Amino acid sequence: MRSVILLQQLKKEYSVDVDNLIGEVRRYLPDLHEIKLRKAFAFSALAHEGQLRKSGHPYIIHPYETARILSALHVDEDTLIAALLHDVPEDTDKSIEEIESKFGKKIAYLVEGITKLSKVHYRHEMANRQVESLKKLFIHTAKDPRIILIKLADRLHNMRTLYAINKPEKISRISRETLEIFVPIANLLGIEELKTEMEDLCFQHLYPEDYQMISDRLKMGGKKNEHIMDTTIEMIKKELSQQKISCSVYGRTKNIYHIYKRTAGENGKLNEYDNMIALRVIVDNKDECYHTLGIIHSLFKPKPGTFRDFISLPKKNGYQSLHTTVFGIKGVTTEFQIRSRQMHLEAEYGIAAQYFEKSTKTLHLQEDGRANWACKIMQMQKLEQNSVESDFMEKLKDDILHDRIFVFTPKGTTVDLPNEATCVDFAYEIHTEVGNRAIKAEVNGQIVPVTTKLKNSDTVNIITSDMPKGPSRSWLAFVKTNTAKSRILDYFRKVSKEEKIITGRRLLQKELDWAGLGMINDIPQKKLKLFCKNKKGCLTIEDVLLKIGEGTLSPLDFVNGLYPHKDVPTSKIVLFLERKFFHTDSAKNYTMVTLKVISRDMIGQMRKILREIAEHKLNIVFAKGHISFWTGELITKFTICVENYSQISQVCEAIEHVDGVRNVTRRFFRRKIAFSMAIAFTFALWASHPYFLHYISSQLTYESNPYLSSILLYAGTFMLFMMVFLLKRLTQRSFPELRETNTFWALTFLLSAFAVITLFAEIYFFELSLNWFILLGLVLMILAYLSMEYVNFRKRA
Repeated sequence: MRSVILLQQLKKEYSVDVDNLIGEVRRYLPDLHEIKLRKAFAFSALAHEGQLRKSGHPYIIHPYETARILSALHVDEDTLIAALLHDVPEDTDKSIEEIESKFGKKIAYLVEGITKLSKVHYRHEMANRQVESLKKLFIHTAKDPRIILIKLADRLHNMRTLYAINKPEKISRISRETLEIFVPIANLLGIEELKTEMEDLCFQHLYPEDYQMISDRLKMGGKKNEHIMDTTIEMIKKELSQQKISCSVYGRTKNIYHIYKRTAGENGKLNEYDNMIALRVIVDNKDECYHTLGIIHSLFKPKPGTFRDFISLPKKNGYQSLHTTVFGIKGVTTEFQIRSRQMHLEAEYGIAAQYFEKSTKTLHLQEDGRANWACKIMQMQKLEQNSVESDFMEKLKDDILHDRIFVFTPKGTTVDLPNEATCVDFAYEIHTEVGNRAIKAEVNGQIVPVTTKLKNSDTVNIITSDMPKGPSRSWLAFVKTNTAKSRILDYFRKVSKEEKIITGRRLLQKELDWAGLGMINDIPQKKLKLFCKNKKGCLTIEDVLLKIGEGTLSPLDFVNGLYPHKDVPTSKIVLFLERKFFHTDSAKNYTMVTLKVISRDMIGQMRKILREIAEHKLNIVFAKGHISFWTGELITKFTICVENYSQISQVCEAIEHVDGVRNVTRRFFRRKIAFSMAIAFTFALWASHPYFLHYISSQLTYESNPYLSSILLYAGTFMLFMMVFLLKRLTQRSFPELRETNTFWALTFLLSAFAVITLFAEIYFFELSLNWFILLGLVLMILAYLSMEYVNFRKRA
């Protein structure tokens, strides 16, 4: 009796009537189990009794509207019932077990997949709860993708009622999550109807002013061109009718968020939409699509570069259509989408289009390729079991939920990749060994580095090494797919610990050189301890080097971890140059960094390097190049404006991967001035050293002071060798390009030998009295130290 009164009240006050829902479902599902649906609605209404949404309306309205959204997709009975019950276990005292006993295991599984994890368990870690709940949702979806349909409908209704929330930060968080996770999923499943509405709702809440501006301009343009649209539709219908082609032609509203993404705030591009109409032509079959395209191009002049054939080359989500843009009546730009009726069904409803087939009563989404993304997430979950939640979400967005591109093998096979994927990603999609042996790539007939970003419709051929080569750790900073990352990491996990540490030391030192932070041994111990404390699994610098060597820690992340909020210092000179020559009023802080690039002398080499700097949107203050007289290599120097360490690292990494580039180093003018002063001081010390020793030995006799003269003589000798040691350290800091070279060590040993020869010459000519045992001990000590350092250098080499 209580349920009857409650249902009557809902119908009277809020127009929530289960009869209306049943009527909508019966249109496409005549054999609906009506009693079971009514029972589910009543059960949910009683469970949620007394609960109100933020809008003040009864909570049952939400599952009811979720089910109505799904009915528009013609989903099956179990999905509708699960939609009505989807919030019951989470927000009421009813359990999954009770739902299973009343409605069966299949429906209980669908409901359980939607239910979030316990709020109590994650009381102090709500962000982790959200991520773990999403993981759970995706894992269940991989087994039964109907779950994600319920979740998308649930999220769409939540977005429709988001206005009722009075916390702007919560509105922003929900909108951002929807835009970054659920909109891409709807796109992967090809459900355009849900995707476009969610996109526009997110855009409206995140950027209300931009949304309103574009919306108003579209309405104004629509009214202005309404007569032209009607005339164009009649003209197309008449022409197709004469060709005996049955068709539907109608105007369509362009997605507001799509326009925003394409214009990116540029008013010039936005003006294009003020005088544009968009039409859709639906015919019976594929042949008629191409016939219709020919007719349209015979009536209107096509706009160059706007034709897209998604019938011969469908999108990953199954979307098929012909796109063309023409100069229409009175020169109004007119966009056409031409598709068959089945293509239209697939475009609007995607993976749920199977429900519209009369012969299909149940949906087997597991067999549909558009649900493969859920299986990829499960694979990622297994590979990333020990990763932090934020890492998992970033990889999910980059690899699976990112915009997609299609590229081709030389034989014409299509490879699906995330936007901004590189040739390395492509190589690993082909085969692990192709990726491990990749040395270059041929894109559209041009030889490029393997780290080159790919564009839609590129044809790619990977050039591999005949000998086992192995991937480069630096690729991890460029690759976008989880497949490539996991296979590169798998390769380096097999490398010995000693090799990992050696490689980690080399990579970290290179990063510190680019950042201008000196040597690894110069890292402040306090900062190192703080970093190791925050980074699980790290206790010492050796642990850090090991993680860098195996690829699980980026050297740049380590540098940013040491200095989390530190940008490269401000340069007033650069701000002046910016305003003077680049005409900007930017309030950003910049500093000038000079890079030295050594590469093979090839045609267009400097242009390639400049292109990499330009792609990172960095201003170039100075550029100069010349050919080395000794080696015949091209040596170029660039002074660029940067804001932080990341920009320096990223542009240096990119330049290093340009074909022919051998080395990229940062130049330090202040350190070289200090080095020159140290050289002058050392020379002065050597020049005065014999006279100083002679004076001491002649003025301080054994009788007057038996110990002081010996102490001063040996101290002076020891200081001479310390100058060699300090000069070596100063050279390493000031000339990083020389550090890991034989030239550096040759100069070091030459300098040491010169110091030893000078010392013995002093003893002989000035007839100094020294204990030869102690003297030779000092000489052997410094030579042993240098020899040990040289052996370590050879190991690293």
